[in-house]
Amino acid sequence: MFGLAQVRTLQKKLDLILALTVGLALLLASGALLVVEAGKEWRGAKDSLAAQAEIVGLASEAALAFGDTKVGEQNLRVLQALPQVTAAALYDTQGRQFARFLAPGADATSLPPSAPPVGMQFGLQTASVVRPVLSNGEAIGRVYVAVRHGVLQEVAAYLGLLVFTVLVSMFGALLLARRLQHSLTDPIREVSGVARTVLEEGRFDVRARKRSADEVGQLVDAFNAMLDELGLRARVLQETNEALRSSDARYQLAVRGSSAGLWDWDIDGGAMFYSPRLRGTLGYSEDEFPDVPGSLAERMHPEDRPEVDAALQVHLDHDAPFQVQCRLRDHAGQWRWFMVAGMAARDDAGRAYRMAGSLIDISERKASELLLQQSNRAKDAFLATLAHELRNPLAPLRTGLQILKNPRAAPAMQQRTLGMMERQLTHMVRLIDDLLDISRINSGKIRLELAQASLRAALQTALELARPAIDAASHALQVELPDPDIALQGDETRLAQVFGNLLNNAARYTPAGGSIRVRAWREGEKACVEVRDNGVGIPPEMLERVFSLFTQVEGNTGRAAAGGLGIGLFLVRTLVEMHGGHVTATSEGKGLGATFTVRLPCLPPAAAPAPGHDSAPVVRAGEVATRVLVVDDNVDAAETLAVLLEMQGVQARQAHSGQAALERAREFQPDVVLLDIGLPDLDGYDVARRLRADTELAPLKLVALTGWGGEQDRERAREAGFDHHLTKPVDPALLEDLLRRLA
Repeated sequence: MFGLAQVRTLQKKLDLILALTVGLALLLASGALLVVEAGKEWRGAKDSLAAQAEIVGLASEAALAFGDTKVGEQNLRVLQALPQVTAAALYDTQGRQFARFLAPGADATSLPPSAPPVGMQFGLQTASVVRPVLSNGEAIGRVYVAVRHGVLQEVAAYLGLLVFTVLVSMFGALLLARRLQHSLTDPIREVSGVARTVLEEGRFDVRARKRSADEVGQLVDAFNAMLDELGLRARVLQETNEALRSSDARYQLAVRGSSAGLWDWDIDGGAMFYSPRLRGTLGYSEDEFPDVPGSLAERMHPEDRPEVDAALQVHLDHDAPFQVQCRLRDHAGQWRWFMVAGMAARDDAGRAYRMAGSLIDISERKASELLLQQSNRAKDAFLATLAHELRNPLAPLRTGLQILKNPRAAPAMQQRTLGMMERQLTHMVRLIDDLLDISRINSGKIRLELAQASLRAALQTALELARPAIDAASHALQVELPDPDIALQGDETRLAQVFGNLLNNAARYTPAGGSIRVRAWREGEKACVEVRDNGVGIPPEMLERVFSLFTQVEGNTGRAAAGGLGIGLFLVRTLVEMHGGHVTATSEGKGLGATFTVRLPCLPPAAAPAPGHDSAPVVRAGEVATRVLVVDDNVDAAETLAVLLEMQGVQARQAHSGQAALERAREFQPDVVLLDIGLPDLDGYDVARRLRADTELAPLKLVALTGWGGEQDRERAREAGFDHHLTKPVDPALLEDLLRRLA
């Protein structure tokens, strides 16, 4: 109204309001004054004109009564003293002009020739009046007077004064109001500036200054309080948005990093939404996998659909958790395992109207579970086989002991029994050594003692190790060793273990009276060793799997064809690959034998050792250590080892605790101490350190003789001061050789 909406500032609006209201008030007041003044002037002019006509009429009464025209004109000329009178006339009773007066410059035609009717005529600038002249109450004529009254000029002058007064008053009022309005507009302007700062800069730390305790001050207080609340809400909103963004980022990262797809089912409308990730997981396009519930059901395995339907119905009816595994067919036609999970949204009545959830690919987990189940079965089979393999040699050992204790046993029978017991014990030792090697391989602690090695020597050692098993089965053995010898960069002991395992396998899986052939040759920069047999053979599907841990070729009964733990070939492949080589298995099928071929990097021919070369030191008879202290808390083990040493011409003493070992060592002054680690009071490491620190003892050699054979155990033994480390049960020939080398 009045253009206030177009005015942008409060100050200008107040000025406009003040100008309009004050101007209207002044205008109304001035109008009223003007009307009053104009009326006053108008009445004054009329009264003055009437009075003048009355005076002229009274003065001219005698002249009219006596018909003296000259006196009448003299009386009219008196009016020339009044500049506003322009004309005057006297008329007799017949209405004829009796006398007249014209002011200088007046038009003679302005006088009526005959008497006009009695009355008064008032114009904007002129006025005229006609009054009767009475004598004794009887009209004797009429008087006419015309004037220029000037009422309009007086009103105009008064109006000008009023306009000037109004303008000056309004200007003064505006100046005064402007100064007084600052107390009102300045706080509001400051509030507006603070609001603009908040909007443009997003700052909520600015505040408006309170200037008074009136309503404006209360407005400032309310505005500042509102800013406090808005700032708090803005901080909360910002923190919430940041938390939402962080949560959304984590959610997006989790979704992108997983194989999860999302689905949303409008139960009432029958519509279904599948996320692009869900379609992409299955390999379908949007056209191939439309947003309808049947898209998922059509690709579900028929055997899994009843279980999924039942779980879904239980969730919808009873709000039980919906999480079920099922198989879905992907675009390539493969069945893959998925975890389908979801949650229904319910109305106030508890009725499900919408449901959303996820689809997660668990094919790898299912494969891992299957592999774990197979591993568990393999572990159970391994433990059963291990128990069987350990019982097999224990039975003849126990029987052999009974034979040896029988006084009626002939010497020849005793010799055969002792040979049998030695073979069974060797088999148990080899079995335990293989298990320890598996443990070292799995923990990454197995180490190779790399040096220039002879392929011929490694094969000869392997043949010696396998000879008892080959002879026991009456196998025909054909050996073709390389000539000249082939030099390798490797661990000769481990290589002998590789070839020994292959030979033992050939002996075990070949029926009695079979044939085994060993052949070695150079092929470029490779040394090749082939072990061939005519045994049970290997099915084609098992040619690669036979090198896996705990894997065996099954016989007709469903059990391993020839016993064993299924670890020998795993050790073969591992040790060969550690030497930079590889091993393969070939077979024409069951009952047609098998061939294992090992290929190893070899050194140039010039590096081959001379025939008959042996890296082991030459030990002459008579250089064996003569004073040996045996320390073991197992009294039987200590006594039997001491007896064996005495049978070899060694002076042996025993101790069965750590403290006793220290005392016996000072008394006996041994050359070598065979020291067990697991002693009841002081362990073998502490005993070794104290023996090394005892200055009364002559320089002696310490040999750890223990069941702990790991690489970490060997390192601890070296740190404690041991010179050598042997694992129980020790080979008597190996012990005798060591004592000769320590002499």
